[in-house]
Amino acid sequence: MKIILTENIKGLGQIGETVEVKSGYARNFLMPKKMAVLATAENIKKVDEIKIEKKEAAQQSIQEMKEVGERLKDFRLIIETKADEKGNLYAGINSKTISDLLKERGIEAPQEFIEIAAEPIKKTGIYRVMFKFYDIETGFEAEVVGL
Repeated sequence: MKIILTENIKGLGQIGETVEVKSGYARNFLMPKKMAVLATAENIKKVDEIKIEKKEAAQQSIQEMKEVGERLKDFRLIIETKADEKGNLYAGINSKTISDLLKERGIEAPQEFIEIAAEPIKKTGIYRVMFKFYDIETGFEAEVVGL
């Protein structure tokens, strides 16, 4: 059965490709999950529109992450948390914590793009944090201060 993929499927193909698969696989798995449609002229047109929409969404996402990278350039995040007299933190600070603190300050940096050399941070001090989104890389400082 000839179908057109509406999603990238590992081992099968990319969005918009016309592929030949067994009819049971297409009818029982791919089509109910809206991962593929029958290869008709009308569906080819629809899939082309989906590809354009996904490409525009990806470009929008890249532009947003570039703006986040620019805002984080030379940024200093001060994190106040409970610590003992030796500077040991009671709770470690990880990329999710930093992402949430940045969000509170109006910077939408998803946690999967935040890298900390010493994760989780367990002591007070100044740490270098990287924001990496494909080819966008920006470093900023996180200062952990005990209360």
